[in-house]
Amino acid sequence: MGCQGELARRRRQGLRDALTSAGRLAIAQDCVAVTIGGDLYEHERAGVDTGRFLAETFASWQPMRVLIAPGNHDALLPASIYRRVEWPSNVTVFGSTDFEPVELADGLTVWGLAHREPAWQGDPLGTSPATAESGVHLALFHGAELGSRPEGKSIHGPFHAERIRAAGFAAALCGHYHRRRLDSTTGLLYPGTPEPLGFDDEGGRGPVVVEIAERGDVRFVAHDTNRWSVFTVQCDTDECGTVEAVIDEVTMHCASTGYGDSERTMIRVDISGAIDSSVSLDTFTVELAVRERLNLAAVKVRDRTAPYIDLETALLEESTRGAFVRAATSAAEDADPDEAEVLEDALRYGLMALSGVEVGLR
Repeated sequence: MGCQGELARRRRQGLRDALTSAGRLAIAQDCVAVTIGGDLYEHERAGVDTGRFLAETFASWQPMRVLIAPGNHDALLPASIYRRVEWPSNVTVFGSTDFEPVELADGLTVWGLAHREPAWQGDPLGTSPATAESGVHLALFHGAELGSRPEGKSIHGPFHAERIRAAGFAAALCGHYHRRRLDSTTGLLYPGTPEPLGFDDEGGRGPVVVEIAERGDVRFVAHDTNRWSVFTVQCDTDECGTVEAVIDEVTMHCASTGYGDSERTMIRVDISGAIDSSVSLDTFTVELAVRERLNLAAVKVRDRTAPYIDLETALLEESTRGAFVRAATSAAEDADPDEAEVLEDALRYGLMALSGVEVGLR
């Protein structure tokens, strides 16, 4: 999310706090175990301190069990934290790409598997475990459910939700997708990220309690425990004739989100509309001003405005400005989409320069 300095440190600490908060909730709910469907950490960024923090945190949850199914970001590589840390006795890290069982209680078994490489493409439900025996069986793995894959999301451990029950599982507890999904029909559960990791991760977030009835029915209960919030707002700046007017408009739209804790709120603003070329729109200036006015953790502005110009008049001007507009619009007529976008920026910057104002790059 482009966080730097103190904000980056606060965000990292917020992720650790999210884990400890989940443990406290599980203990308060008398849970038998906490399950983690992968991407607990990022292999290339995690070191000794991360491993020590995780081991001490999980040890403090005893006797509650902790079951971990490594995913693509925390794959069970030879040098992974999973192999280097001495885990407390209540922790189980699944180590095979085939399901392995852990009996949590009489008649309740969790079957887990691991990604042993970052780009594992195996089907988690490709080989069903021996679940013909009585009892309730749950699957725990990291994978991409193909029927609900978010646009652009990578495919690791691909599977179809319709096969969960056919494989003998009452539910599949999955990691990979950031958005929460509770599907009682197929038994698919994605708890999502406990805190937002990107500006698209809006809404309530936190762990999901899985309740198993005596007759085997499974119920999912989501808990919103996130302390950080993100929003994306659309702001039309058509009527803005100065940078100060743009700042006022963006401030109003950010305030209208109804956020709670401003110091843990990050807002992305897409500004659109036609801006007069005499307005030097500098997104950094807008971001800084709005953040300070509302005491927000971060404001990210995406400039999607277009230069306002009376083309009919400008095309007829016998001036350098008119010649420039004629050349730019003529070139844009025959350009492909990528070239047209560059030419639109060229028109914008050129008109700003010809107006004698400082050119604010976006």
